[in-house]
Amino acid sequence: MMGLDQKGSTVFCVQQGKSGQWEVSEEGFDKPLASFDSPEDAKKYANDLAKTKEGSGVKVID
Repeated sequence: MMGLDQKGSTVFCVQQGKSGQWEVSEEGFDKPLASFDSPEDAKKYANDLAKTKEGSGVKVID
């Protein structure tokens, strides 16, 4: 599905990776776009990315 839902929007996922870092990835892709020490930094990055793509959103996975 390439990280797209029915509306064609992109979802950026924020979750803690195996290394303990917080990773931002595009839903449907394994490779993280970026890694951060704190969840706040990862969420900010994901939200900034979402603003650049119309109709996209952020999902935080605890």
